[in-house]
Amino acid sequence: MAETKKYNKMGSLQPNIDDILDWNALPENAFEPATESEKESFIQERENVSYWKDAWRRLKKNTVAMVALVVIILLALFAFAGPQIVPYSYKEQIRGSETLDPWHYTLEDKQKINDYIEEHSGSKVLSAEEAIEQARAEAEAKGEKLSKVEEAKIRASANVSQQSAEETAMTADQAAKELGIKTKMFGYSDRELQRMAEGEKVFPHVFGTDDQGRDIMVRVMVGARVSIIVGICAAILVLIIGAVYGSISGYCGGMVDTVMQRIVEIIYSIPEMLIILLLSATLKPALEQFQNSGDGVMQSLVTLLGPNLISMFIAFGLLYWVTMSRIIRGQILQLKQQEYVTAARALGAKGSRIIGRHLLPNCVGQIVTTTFLQIPSAIFLESFLSFVGVGVSAPLTSLGSMCSEALSGLTSYPYRLFIPALILSVLILSLNLFGDGLRDALDPRLKK
Repeated sequence: MAETKKYNKMGSLQPNIDDILDWNALPENAFEPATESEKESFIQERENVSYWKDAWRRLKKNTVAMVALVVIILLALFAFAGPQIVPYSYKEQIRGSETLDPWHYTLEDKQKINDYIEEHSGSKVLSAEEAIEQARAEAEAKGEKLSKVEEAKIRASANVSQQSAEETAMTADQAAKELGIKTKMFGYSDRELQRMAEGEKVFPHVFGTDDQGRDIMVRVMVGARVSIIVGICAAILVLIIGAVYGSISGYCGGMVDTVMQRIVEIIYSIPEMLIILLLSATLKPALEQFQNSGDGVMQSLVTLLGPNLISMFIAFGLLYWVTMSRIIRGQILQLKQQEYVTAARALGAKGSRIIGRHLLPNCVGQIVTTTFLQIPSAIFLESFLSFVGVGVSAPLTSLGSMCSEALSGLTSYPYRLFIPALILSVLILSLNLFGDGLRDALDPRLKK
Protein backbone atom coordinates (compact mmCIF):
# COMPACT_ATOMS: atom_id res chain seq x y z
CA MET A 1 0.00 0.00 0.00
CA ALA A 2 1.42 3.36 -0.97
CA GLU A 3 2.35 5.79 1.80
CA THR A 4 -0.11 8.64 2.19
CA LYS A 5 1.49 12.07 1.95
CA LYS A 6 0.10 14.92 4.08
CA TYR A 7 0.18 18.56 3.06
CA ASN A 8 -0.44 21.63 5.22
CA LYS A 9 -2.69 24.58 4.36
CA MET A 10 0.07 26.34 2.46
CA GLY A 11 0.51 23.33 0.16
CA SER A 12 3.83 22.24 1.60
CA LEU A 13 4.62 18.62 2.38
CA GLN A 14 4.41 17.90 6.13
CA PRO A 15 7.33 15.89 7.53
CA ASN A 16 6.70 12.50 9.03
CA ILE A 17 7.10 12.37 12.82
CA ASP A 18 8.95 9.05 12.58
CA ASP A 19 11.57 10.72 10.40
CA ILE A 20 12.19 13.38 13.09
CA LEU A 21 12.13 11.45 16.36
CA ASP A 22 14.27 8.45 17.17
CA TRP A 23 11.84 6.48 19.34
CA ASN A 24 14.51 4.09 20.50
CA ALA A 25 16.61 6.97 21.92
CA LEU A 26 13.83 8.20 24.28
CA PRO A 27 14.02 7.15 27.97
CA GLU A 28 11.49 4.72 29.34
CA ASN A 29 9.83 7.37 31.60
CA ALA A 30 9.57 9.99 28.86
CA PHE A 31 5.75 9.95 28.87
CA GLU A 32 5.18 9.57 32.60
CA PRO A 33 3.42 12.49 34.41
CA ALA A 34 5.78 15.17 35.84
CA THR A 35 6.26 15.29 39.58
CA GLU A 36 5.26 18.32 41.69
CA SER A 37 8.87 19.44 42.10
CA GLU A 38 9.38 19.29 38.34
CA LYS A 39 6.24 21.33 37.80
CA GLU A 40 7.37 24.01 40.28
CA SER A 41 10.79 24.27 38.67
CA PHE A 42 9.29 24.52 35.20
CA ILE A 43 6.36 26.88 35.81
CA GLN A 44 7.33 30.26 37.28
CA GLU A 45 4.12 31.67 38.65
CA ARG A 46 3.95 35.44 38.93
CA GLU A 47 2.76 36.83 42.25
CA ASN A 48 -0.60 38.56 42.13
CA VAL A 49 0.23 42.23 42.85
CA SER A 50 -2.43 44.84 43.59
CA TYR A 51 -2.51 48.30 42.03
CA TRP A 52 -1.12 50.03 45.12
CA LYS A 53 1.63 47.45 45.66
CA ASP A 54 2.69 47.81 42.06
CA ALA A 55 2.68 51.61 42.38
CA TRP A 56 4.75 51.39 45.58
CA ARG A 57 7.24 49.13 43.80
CA ARG A 58 7.69 51.67 41.03
CA LEU A 59 7.87 54.54 43.52
CA LYS A 60 10.67 52.85 45.46
CA LYS A 61 12.75 52.76 42.30
CA ASN A 62 12.55 56.57 42.05
CA THR A 63 15.49 57.71 44.18
CA VAL A 64 14.62 61.41 44.04
CA ALA A 65 11.04 60.79 45.17
CA MET A 66 12.16 58.57 48.06
CA VAL A 67 14.69 61.16 49.26
CA ALA A 68 11.95 63.79 49.07
CA LEU A 69 9.64 61.50 51.09
CA VAL A 70 12.28 61.14 53.82
CA VAL A 71 12.70 64.93 53.95
CA ILE A 72 8.93 65.40 54.21
CA ILE A 73 8.74 62.91 57.08
CA LEU A 74 11.61 64.65 58.92
CA LEU A 75 9.99 68.07 58.46
CA ALA A 76 6.66 66.68 59.68
CA LEU A 77 8.35 65.32 62.81
CA PHE A 78 10.12 68.65 63.25
CA ALA A 79 6.82 70.54 62.98
CA PHE A 80 4.51 68.29 65.00
CA ALA A 81 6.75 66.51 67.50
CA GLY A 82 9.34 69.24 68.00
CA PRO A 83 7.18 71.66 70.06
CA GLN A 84 6.42 68.81 72.48
CA ILE A 85 10.14 68.45 73.24
CA VAL A 86 11.14 72.11 73.56
CA PRO A 87 9.97 73.57 76.91
CA TYR A 88 9.11 76.98 75.40
CA SER A 89 5.89 77.96 73.65
CA TYR A 90 5.81 79.90 70.40
CA LYS A 91 4.44 83.04 72.14
CA GLU A 92 6.35 82.81 75.44
CA GLN A 93 8.59 85.83 76.12
CA ILE A 94 11.69 84.75 78.01
CA ARG A 95 12.93 87.66 80.12
CA GLY A 96 16.63 88.35 79.83
CA SER A 97 16.93 86.34 76.60
CA GLU A 98 16.09 89.02 74.04
CA THR A 99 17.92 89.11 70.68
CA LEU A 100 20.13 86.09 71.32
CA ASP A 101 22.21 84.74 68.46
CA PRO A 102 22.33 81.00 67.72
CA TRP A 103 25.91 81.10 69.01
CA HIS A 104 27.29 82.43 72.32
CA TYR A 105 30.33 82.96 74.56
CA THR A 106 30.65 81.05 77.83
CA LEU A 107 30.72 82.89 81.16
CA GLU A 108 34.49 82.45 81.45
CA ASP A 109 35.04 83.73 77.91
CA LYS A 110 32.77 86.71 78.54
CA GLN A 111 34.75 87.63 81.65
CA LYS A 112 38.01 87.44 79.69
CA ILE A 113 36.57 89.61 76.94
CA ASN A 114 35.28 92.24 79.40
CA ASP A 115 38.62 92.36 81.20
CA TYR A 116 40.45 92.73 77.90
CA ILE A 117 38.15 95.58 76.79
CA GLU A 118 38.51 97.37 80.12
CA GLU A 119 42.28 96.95 80.01
CA HIS A 120 42.61 98.41 76.51
CA SER A 121 39.92 101.06 76.76
CA GLY A 122 42.24 103.66 78.36
CA SER A 123 40.96 106.39 80.67
CA LYS A 124 37.30 106.45 81.52
CA VAL A 125 35.21 109.06 79.71
CA LEU A 126 32.85 110.93 82.04
CA SER A 127 29.23 111.39 81.12
CA ALA A 128 27.75 114.89 80.81
CA GLU A 129 26.22 114.86 84.30
CA GLU A 130 29.38 113.46 85.86
CA ALA A 131 31.48 116.15 84.16
CA ILE A 132 29.15 118.92 85.40
CA GLU A 133 29.20 117.57 88.97
CA GLN A 134 32.98 117.44 88.90
CA ALA A 135 33.16 121.04 87.59
CA ARG A 136 30.74 122.24 90.28
CA ALA A 137 32.84 120.63 93.01
CA GLU A 138 35.98 122.28 91.69
CA ALA A 139 34.21 125.68 91.49
CA GLU A 140 32.86 125.39 95.04
CA ALA A 141 36.35 124.51 96.32
CA LYS A 142 37.55 127.83 94.86
CA GLY A 143 34.57 129.71 96.32
CA GLU A 144 32.97 130.26 92.91
CA LYS A 145 29.65 129.27 91.32
CA LEU A 146 29.28 127.49 87.99
CA SER A 147 27.14 129.47 85.55
CA LYS A 148 24.49 128.03 83.20
CA VAL A 149 26.60 128.93 80.15
CA GLU A 150 29.60 127.06 81.56
CA GLU A 151 27.40 124.03 82.34
CA ALA A 152 26.13 123.99 78.75
CA LYS A 153 29.70 124.11 77.42
CA ILE A 154 30.79 121.28 79.72
CA ARG A 155 27.75 119.18 78.72
CA ALA A 156 28.44 119.68 75.00
CA SER A 157 32.13 118.84 75.40
CA ALA A 158 31.32 115.68 77.43
CA ASN A 159 28.81 114.50 74.83
CA VAL A 160 31.35 114.92 72.05
CA SER A 161 34.01 113.07 74.05
CA GLN A 162 31.64 110.23 74.91
CA GLN A 163 30.51 109.86 71.30
CA SER A 164 34.11 109.74 70.11
CA ALA A 165 34.96 107.15 72.76
CA GLU A 166 32.01 104.97 71.70
CA GLU A 167 33.11 105.11 68.06
CA THR A 168 36.64 104.06 68.91
CA ALA A 169 35.68 101.55 71.63
CA MET A 170 36.58 97.92 71.15
CA THR A 171 33.66 95.59 70.58
CA ALA A 172 33.27 92.16 72.15
CA ASP A 173 33.81 90.47 68.79
CA GLN A 174 37.03 92.39 68.21
CA ALA A 175 38.30 91.50 71.67
CA ALA A 176 37.36 87.84 71.18
CA LYS A 177 39.19 87.79 67.86
CA GLU A 178 42.35 89.20 69.41
CA LEU A 179 42.12 86.75 72.28
CA GLY A 180 41.41 83.84 69.94
CA ILE A 181 38.10 83.02 71.63
CA LYS A 182 35.47 81.39 69.42
CA THR A 183 31.73 81.25 69.88
CA LYS A 184 29.87 78.03 70.57
CA MET A 185 26.65 76.84 68.93
CA PHE A 186 23.24 77.32 70.57
CA GLY A 187 22.32 80.61 72.19
CA TYR A 188 22.14 81.14 75.94
CA SER A 189 21.43 84.28 77.95
CA ASP A 190 23.66 85.34 80.85
CA ARG A 191 21.06 84.12 83.33
CA GLU A 192 20.86 80.74 81.59
CA LEU A 193 24.65 80.48 81.47
CA GLN A 194 24.75 81.15 85.22
CA ARG A 195 22.17 78.44 85.81
CA MET A 196 24.23 76.06 83.67
CA ALA A 197 27.31 76.90 85.72
CA GLU A 198 25.35 76.02 88.85
CA GLY A 199 24.54 72.60 87.40
CA GLU A 200 20.95 73.18 86.22
CA LYS A 201 19.72 71.83 82.91
CA VAL A 202 18.79 74.58 80.46
CA PHE A 203 17.37 73.96 77.00
CA PRO A 204 19.36 75.89 74.39
CA HIS A 205 17.96 78.44 71.95
CA VAL A 206 19.21 76.58 68.88
CA PHE A 207 18.08 79.28 66.42
CA GLY A 208 18.39 82.14 68.92
CA THR A 209 15.59 84.46 70.07
CA ASP A 210 13.88 87.51 68.61
CA ASP A 211 13.73 91.01 70.07
CA GLN A 212 10.83 89.98 72.36
CA GLY A 213 12.68 87.00 73.83
CA ARG A 214 10.68 84.34 71.94
CA ASP A 215 12.50 81.19 70.90
CA ILE A 216 12.91 81.20 67.11
CA MET A 217 13.19 77.42 66.75
CA VAL A 218 9.80 76.84 68.39
CA ARG A 219 8.25 79.54 66.24
CA VAL A 220 9.71 77.93 63.12
CA MET A 221 8.27 74.56 64.23
CA VAL A 222 4.82 76.03 64.80
CA GLY A 223 5.05 78.02 61.56
CA ALA A 224 5.90 74.87 59.59
CA ARG A 225 3.01 73.05 61.32
CA VAL A 226 0.57 75.83 60.38
CA SER A 227 1.77 75.81 56.77
CA ILE A 228 1.43 72.01 56.49
CA ILE A 229 -2.03 71.94 58.08
CA VAL A 230 -3.26 74.77 55.87
CA GLY A 231 -1.87 73.02 52.78
CA ILE A 232 -3.49 69.67 53.62
CA CYS A 233 -6.87 71.17 54.55
CA ALA A 234 -6.93 73.32 51.42
CA ALA A 235 -6.02 70.32 49.24
CA ILE A 236 -8.81 68.21 50.78
CA LEU A 237 -11.30 71.05 50.24
CA VAL A 238 -10.23 71.37 46.60
CA LEU A 239 -10.46 67.58 46.18
CA ILE A 240 -14.02 67.32 47.47
CA ILE A 241 -15.44 70.22 45.47
CA GLY A 242 -13.44 69.47 42.30
CA ALA A 243 -14.24 65.75 42.34
CA VAL A 244 -17.99 66.27 42.75
CA TYR A 245 -18.20 69.06 40.18
CA GLY A 246 -15.94 67.42 37.58
CA SER A 247 -17.56 63.99 37.84
CA ILE A 248 -21.08 65.39 37.43
CA SER A 249 -20.01 67.50 34.47
CA GLY A 250 -18.21 64.64 32.73
CA TYR A 251 -20.89 62.00 33.38
CA CYS A 252 -23.93 64.06 32.40
CA GLY A 253 -22.35 65.60 29.29
CA GLY A 254 -24.43 67.50 26.75
CA MET A 255 -25.95 70.82 27.80
CA VAL A 256 -25.16 70.21 31.49
CA ASP A 257 -21.48 69.79 30.73
CA THR A 258 -21.47 72.87 28.48
CA VAL A 259 -23.05 75.12 31.13
CA MET A 260 -20.82 73.80 33.92
CA GLN A 261 -17.66 74.31 31.86
CA ARG A 262 -18.65 77.89 31.01
CA ILE A 263 -18.90 78.51 34.78
CA VAL A 264 -15.41 77.07 35.18
CA GLU A 265 -14.08 79.42 32.52
CA ILE A 266 -15.67 82.40 34.29
CA ILE A 267 -14.05 81.36 37.57
CA TYR A 268 -10.69 81.06 35.80
CA SER A 269 -10.92 84.75 34.86
CA ILE A 270 -11.41 85.97 38.45
CA PRO A 271 -8.22 87.28 40.18
CA GLU A 272 -7.74 85.12 43.26
CA MET A 273 -5.68 87.61 45.30
CA LEU A 274 -8.30 90.33 44.88
CA ILE A 275 -11.03 87.98 46.09
CA ILE A 276 -8.99 87.01 49.16
CA LEU A 277 -8.31 90.65 50.07
CA LEU A 278 -11.94 91.62 49.59
CA LEU A 279 -13.17 88.67 51.65
CA SER A 280 -10.70 89.51 54.41
CA ALA A 281 -11.83 93.13 54.57
CA THR A 282 -15.51 92.18 54.40
CA LEU A 283 -15.46 89.35 56.92
CA LYS A 284 -13.24 91.01 59.51
CA PRO A 285 -15.99 93.07 61.28
CA ALA A 286 -18.43 90.13 61.28
CA LEU A 287 -15.81 87.71 62.62
CA GLU A 288 -14.70 90.15 65.33
CA GLN A 289 -18.34 90.53 66.41
CA PHE A 290 -18.72 86.75 66.41
CA GLN A 291 -15.61 86.39 68.60
CA ASN A 292 -17.01 88.83 71.17
CA SER A 293 -20.49 87.28 71.16
CA GLY A 294 -19.64 84.46 73.54
CA ASP A 295 -17.21 81.74 74.54
CA GLY A 296 -17.16 78.40 72.80
CA VAL A 297 -15.28 76.09 70.49
CA MET A 298 -16.21 78.03 67.34
CA GLN A 299 -15.22 81.34 68.90
CA SER A 300 -11.84 79.90 69.89
CA LEU A 301 -11.34 78.46 66.40
CA VAL A 302 -12.22 81.76 64.71
CA THR A 303 -9.92 83.63 67.08
CA LEU A 304 -7.08 81.20 66.37
CA LEU A 305 -7.44 81.29 62.58
CA GLY A 306 -8.28 84.95 62.16
CA PRO A 307 -10.26 86.58 59.32
CA ASN A 308 -7.38 86.38 56.83
CA LEU A 309 -6.94 82.61 57.07
CA ILE A 310 -10.69 82.01 56.99
CA SER A 311 -10.90 84.20 53.88
CA MET A 312 -8.18 82.11 52.25
CA PHE A 313 -10.10 78.87 52.89
CA ILE A 314 -13.26 80.44 51.45
CA ALA A 315 -11.27 81.50 48.37
CA PHE A 316 -10.01 77.94 47.97
CA GLY A 317 -13.58 76.68 48.13
CA LEU A 318 -14.74 79.24 45.57
CA LEU A 319 -11.88 79.40 43.08
CA TYR A 320 -9.07 76.88 43.37
CA TRP A 321 -10.97 73.67 42.61
CA VAL A 322 -11.40 74.35 38.88
CA THR A 323 -8.17 72.60 37.83
CA MET A 324 -9.11 69.49 39.80
CA SER A 325 -12.59 69.47 38.26
CA ARG A 326 -11.22 69.67 34.72
CA ILE A 327 -8.80 66.79 35.28
CA ILE A 328 -11.52 64.55 36.73
CA ARG A 329 -13.97 65.55 33.99
CA GLY A 330 -11.47 64.46 31.34
CA GLN A 331 -11.01 61.09 33.03
CA ILE A 332 -14.76 60.56 33.42
CA LEU A 333 -15.34 61.31 29.73
CA GLN A 334 -12.93 58.50 28.84
CA LEU A 335 -14.20 55.97 31.34
CA LYS A 336 -17.96 56.38 30.94
CA GLN A 337 -17.82 54.65 27.55
CA GLN A 338 -16.35 51.46 29.04
CA GLU A 339 -18.29 48.20 29.06
CA TYR A 340 -18.64 47.97 32.85
CA VAL A 341 -20.39 51.36 32.89
CA THR A 342 -22.77 50.20 30.15
CA ALA A 343 -23.45 47.01 32.13
CA ALA A 344 -24.16 49.04 35.29
CA ARG A 345 -26.63 51.20 33.40
CA ALA A 346 -28.31 48.12 31.95
CA LEU A 347 -28.76 46.72 35.45
CA GLY A 348 -30.50 49.94 36.51
CA ALA A 349 -27.74 51.58 38.55
CA LYS A 350 -28.24 55.29 39.22
CA GLY A 351 -25.77 57.91 38.06
CA SER A 352 -24.55 58.64 41.59
CA ARG A 353 -23.78 54.96 42.17
CA ILE A 354 -21.97 54.64 38.84
CA ILE A 355 -19.86 57.72 39.63
CA GLY A 356 -19.09 56.65 43.19
CA ARG A 357 -18.55 52.91 42.65
CA HIS A 358 -17.17 52.67 39.12
CA LEU A 359 -15.85 55.95 37.72
CA LEU A 360 -14.13 57.78 40.58
CA PRO A 361 -12.28 54.67 41.88
CA ASN A 362 -10.77 54.28 38.42
CA CYS A 363 -9.58 57.91 38.52
CA VAL A 364 -7.81 57.43 41.85
CA GLY A 365 -4.32 57.82 40.36
CA GLN A 366 -5.06 61.25 38.90
CA ILE A 367 -7.00 62.28 42.00
CA VAL A 368 -4.21 61.39 44.44
CA THR A 369 -1.52 63.00 42.30
CA THR A 370 -3.41 66.25 41.72
CA THR A 371 -4.39 66.49 45.38
CA PHE A 372 -0.83 65.99 46.56
CA LEU A 373 0.51 68.58 44.13
CA GLN A 374 -2.09 71.01 45.44
CA ILE A 375 -0.51 70.95 48.92
CA PRO A 376 2.71 72.87 48.03
CA SER A 377 0.64 75.35 46.03
CA ALA A 378 -1.55 76.04 49.07
CA ILE A 379 1.48 76.31 51.37
CA PHE A 380 3.11 78.82 49.05
CA LEU A 381 -0.09 80.89 48.85
CA GLU A 382 -0.49 80.94 52.64
CA SER A 383 3.17 81.91 53.13
CA PHE A 384 2.88 84.67 50.55
CA LEU A 385 -0.27 86.07 52.17
CA SER A 386 1.36 85.94 55.61
CA PHE A 387 4.44 87.66 54.19
CA VAL A 388 2.40 90.60 52.90
CA GLY A 389 0.44 90.77 56.17
CA VAL A 390 -2.89 89.16 55.26
CA GLY A 391 -2.17 85.63 56.49
CA VAL A 392 -2.29 84.22 60.01
CA SER A 393 -3.10 86.59 62.83
CA ALA A 394 -0.72 87.27 65.73
CA PRO A 395 0.34 85.72 68.06
CA LEU A 396 0.00 82.66 65.77
CA THR A 397 2.90 82.49 63.38
CA SER A 398 3.76 80.92 60.04
CA LEU A 399 6.90 80.70 57.94
CA GLY A 400 5.75 83.58 55.74
CA SER A 401 5.02 85.92 58.66
CA MET A 402 8.39 85.08 60.24
CA CYS A 403 10.16 86.05 57.01
CA SER A 404 8.21 89.31 56.97
CA GLU A 405 9.15 90.10 60.59
CA ALA A 406 12.82 89.37 59.90
CA LEU A 407 13.12 91.93 57.08
CA SER A 408 13.48 94.85 59.50
CA GLY A 409 16.63 93.34 61.04
CA LEU A 410 18.07 91.73 57.94
CA THR A 411 21.50 93.37 58.21
CA SER A 412 21.89 92.67 61.94
CA TYR A 413 20.17 89.28 62.25
CA PRO A 414 20.07 87.67 58.78
CA TYR A 415 19.56 84.18 60.22
CA ARG A 416 16.04 85.18 61.30
CA LEU A 417 15.10 85.38 57.63
CA PHE A 418 17.27 82.59 56.23
CA ILE A 419 16.10 79.86 58.64
CA PRO A 420 12.31 80.04 57.96
CA ALA A 421 12.92 80.75 54.27
CA LEU A 422 15.14 77.66 54.00
CA ILE A 423 12.59 75.46 55.79
CA LEU A 424 9.82 76.75 53.51
CA SER A 425 11.88 76.23 50.34
CA VAL A 426 12.91 72.69 51.29
CA LEU A 427 9.32 71.80 52.22
CA ILE A 428 7.81 73.02 48.95
CA LEU A 429 10.62 71.48 46.87
CA SER A 430 10.27 68.11 48.59
CA LEU A 431 6.49 68.07 48.16
CA ASN A 432 6.79 68.88 44.45
CA LEU A 433 9.47 66.24 43.84
CA PHE A 434 7.51 63.56 45.68
CA GLY A 435 4.34 64.59 43.85
CA ASP A 436 6.10 64.13 40.51
CA GLY A 437 7.34 60.70 41.57
CA LEU A 438 3.86 59.78 42.78
CA ARG A 439 2.40 60.79 39.43
CA ASP A 440 4.87 58.57 37.58
CA ALA A 441 4.19 55.64 39.93
CA LEU A 442 0.39 55.85 39.67
CA ASP A 443 0.26 56.29 35.90
CA PRO A 444 -0.31 52.86 34.29
CA ARG A 445 1.08 54.12 30.98
CA LEU A 446 4.49 54.56 32.65
CA LYS A 447 4.51 51.00 34.04
CA LYS A 448 7.92 49.34 33.97
